[in-house]
Amino acid sequence: MADSTNVPEIPHEQGFISFHGNLPEKLATTLRFFDRGEFFTLYGQDALLASRDYFKTHSVVKMLGYGAKKLESVVFNKSHFENFARDVLLVKHYCIEIYNGSKSDWSLQYQASPGNLTQVEDLIFGSTDITSQVGILAFKIGSENQIGCSYVDTYARKILVAQFSDNDAFSNLESLIVQLSPKEVLIPHGEAYVAPKTMLNRHGLLVNENKKAEFSSTESVRLLNRLLRFKKGQQENAAALPEVSLDHSMAALAALVKHLDLMADETNFGQYSLQNFDFTQYMRLDSAASAALHLTSYGAEVSTMVTSKAGAPRTIAALLNKCRTSGGQRLLAQWIKQPLTDKNRIDRRLDVVETFVNDVQLRQTITEDHLRRMPDYQRLAKKLQKAKANLQDLYKLYLGLSRLPVLVDCLLENQGDHAAVLIGVLIQPLRNANEKLVKLKEMVETTIDLNQADRGEFIIKADFDDQLGELKKDLDDCGSRAEKVLSRAASDLKLETSKSVKLESNAQIGYYFRVTLKDEKNLRNNRNYHTIDTNKNGVRFRNPDLAQVNETYLKVRQDYEQQQSSVVKEILSVAAGYVEPLQSLNDALSKLDVLTSFAVCSISAPIPYVRPQILEKGSGSIELIQVRHPCMELQDGVNFIPNDAIFHKDGHRFYIITGPNMGGKSTYLRSIGVAVLMAQIGCFVPALSATISIVDAILARVGAGDCHLKGVSTFMAEMIETANITRTATKDSLVIIDELGRGTSTFDGFGLAWAIAEHIAVKIQPYALFATHFHELTALADEVPAVDNLHVTALTGDNTFTLLYRVQPGSCDQSFGLHVAELVHFPQEVLEIAQKKAKELEAIQPNNNESDSGEPTMKRRKGDNAEGDTLMRTYLERAKKIMEQKKDVNCEEMQELRKEITKTTDPFIRNVLNM
Repeated sequence: MADSTNVPEIPHEQGFISFHGNLPEKLATTLRFFDRGEFFTLYGQDALLASRDYFKTHSVVKMLGYGAKKLESVVFNKSHFENFARDVLLVKHYCIEIYNGSKSDWSLQYQASPGNLTQVEDLIFGSTDITSQVGILAFKIGSENQIGCSYVDTYARKILVAQFSDNDAFSNLESLIVQLSPKEVLIPHGEAYVAPKTMLNRHGLLVNENKKAEFSSTESVRLLNRLLRFKKGQQENAAALPEVSLDHSMAALAALVKHLDLMADETNFGQYSLQNFDFTQYMRLDSAASAALHLTSYGAEVSTMVTSKAGAPRTIAALLNKCRTSGGQRLLAQWIKQPLTDKNRIDRRLDVVETFVNDVQLRQTITEDHLRRMPDYQRLAKKLQKAKANLQDLYKLYLGLSRLPVLVDCLLENQGDHAAVLIGVLIQPLRNANEKLVKLKEMVETTIDLNQADRGEFIIKADFDDQLGELKKDLDDCGSRAEKVLSRAASDLKLETSKSVKLESNAQIGYYFRVTLKDEKNLRNNRNYHTIDTNKNGVRFRNPDLAQVNETYLKVRQDYEQQQSSVVKEILSVAAGYVEPLQSLNDALSKLDVLTSFAVCSISAPIPYVRPQILEKGSGSIELIQVRHPCMELQDGVNFIPNDAIFHKDGHRFYIITGPNMGGKSTYLRSIGVAVLMAQIGCFVPALSATISIVDAILARVGAGDCHLKGVSTFMAEMIETANITRTATKDSLVIIDELGRGTSTFDGFGLAWAIAEHIAVKIQPYALFATHFHELTALADEVPAVDNLHVTALTGDNTFTLLYRVQPGSCDQSFGLHVAELVHFPQEVLEIAQKKAKELEAIQPNNNESDSGEPTMKRRKGDNAEGDTLMRTYLERAKKIMEQKKDVNCEEMQELRKEITKTTDPFIRNVLNM
């Protein structure tokens, strides 16, 4: 909450209220900030939103103006502004505008959207590094559902393009969106984009619709020639690049360049890379699977580490985030959405992780001594590109580069059993980057006064320039005089020099004395000393002699800074030429950071994770022995019960899982999905042993969620997600379905569940898990060889109900719904009514009075109903003839026919006719 004692009062200006009222109309998802120098303000509905969603109290809202013209206002200090702006952009996916000026003379200074933070990066992130990807996607649909996509990350300055065919559900486009995780999407206006917009809305993305004319590829070559950074020896003509032949992608790119206004900023010229993004090299994940497996959280874009109140991670991103660098956190978020499907690449990652798992000293040295001290090279490189860097940034680069040779030597000395892989994946890229950056490191050593930099003052060495040398002598003379003043002051105050009273300086106020709070009594009532300020670190003060020295010092320092400014500009210009190797270094360190993070996570689990054995796609075998859910097992007070999961291509590929609510069915499904995903991103998995054939997709239908604001009911959400599975799943996919059919009537739900399960098991034949409360569905195992039944167990008796969380072969023979209701302490009268109604329904169920033959209910029913099926067909044929002749549903012949059918001895037909 804002500290009201430190919030300045907002001027009550009627002129400003009039100006604010005359501003152009904006969307509710755009917030207008006003920069007032030391603080920021919001007005009207924007202020009310901030008070409700950020400050959580209406007390921060003040009224600006008086009489009939009043305007709600909220004040943000700079810290609160940065936090709130990051939240609305990266979490809520709002846009912001920032106005600058005074009184009623204001102008729009900055604009930002979730996918384009270029103008506000320095303003809202300050010293905070960006730990998530920030990008915007545009796509154009051509004939026969040919889709061309372009993705621009203005932070990393990279362009990705892809062009592919898609189905009517736009499954490939959705997979691409999950893999790239854009914060914003740009599309042409038109009817062809209604269906894609529905899919985009499910992802909660900000969607911008632009004119179709802006999606034209005619200017793409010219734009790329200005924006791209061509490699050494490469022909500097974008027309020669294969990506330019992707017409729809180039049209989308042209629209993006205009939308982001990239050509207006010359610092973008020659800085972007272009790559054809092949999304087929990664596992396909739809939005339902991403949500079902809790890969990330919609509130976790700013930081991937999201934990519950108990401290246990709630998402896979949070679980695996042991990264020590900002680049590592960004790469981790990318890898989680892009699991690999290439066995060699997966095994290379696992080899590196295994090296760090086995070598405790290497792992700790890398994470604690090296990675923890590395700066965000990508951010520093971009500051150099935009000419916004300073000497302090160069010093940060120097400190990191100084550690780089030691880091490489550390890896060389501890290569373990996977030396060749470690050299190729990590050591060689780091060594190459180090060689290219040696000259930059030497330049910093030559030009920056490192001794002063260690004290927090960043200046050019005096011997680098003659005039600087003269000014440096004057600065040193001021320092000597200040030391003498310190000795006299310590003697006067009867305090010990450099212990009780210290001489300090900073760039803002120059020289001052400081004593601790307990020695403050020595200054009281002493008119020879002037107190500057008091805080928890002590009291800062001066006497007249030090004030005189300091006046000279500040003037000489100002002259020194003016003289060195031209030198600094030249040095930073030279440093900007090292942007490409700095970005390469960032990529290599980020990869090292993520792989060591996997190792730390694997070894620090309650039961250490194991290395999975990866089989080629199509091998048809997944064996997870004693698999656990990695987030669930970390919760306080949880003794997790592991279970096995075994799939084979010759059978046992489709499991129907029954059992009580809260018995662990959903957790079991998620545990398997998470284990497969973790294996394919190159991480060890939470199991006793794991053998995993590479899957091309994880597709899920889990939970009963709806979204009334988007016009999607629970049942519609079920059908959309399940339809996507039936369209896109292959025999190499992992399909997870939990409680399909609950959103509609029992008969419709069961019919759909049976038909969908049978279609998936017979026609598609993926690895599949199907949890259900329709016990009759277990009869599918008798008809389809690939289907098997599993159930989670529970014990009942003596008015007790105990969930065992064990998954065992076979089907569950009873429902535990009333037991669960009793477990959560429903009122006794409610339970009694429920039991009564349940018995009434059981009494009219088919086969209720049949003898127990030991056969499954549905199997007996299908055999016994052969006669009933024949009778029903005969009834329908005869009824049709009667209606054609008599045209009367209640005629005498129809009544006789009903009586005849009613006399049938088949209980199923009798019950149907009597309903």
